[in-house]
Amino acid sequence: MTQSDGEREKAAGICANCGELFTVWACRDGTVRPVSPHNACSCDDPSYRVVDEDEVFDGVDEAVGADEEEWPDV
Repeated sequence: MTQSDGEREKAAGICANCGELFTVWACRDGTVRPVSPHNACSCDDPSYRVVDEDEVFDGVDEAVGADEEEWPDV
């Protein structure tokens, strides 16, 4: 995270529901919200969280879940 002010920090964020990555504000009270409503996912019930500094995303399937396939077998 990078320090933005005393009440919040700008950080990389992800929606736990769809795996969309974007920039978020991580607030001191524990809330996480997108920096811009135009820079967020379109989930009906988004669940934002800060990306852990140790997380690595090698492909689309890791961002949405290792058990889900990116393309179904034909």
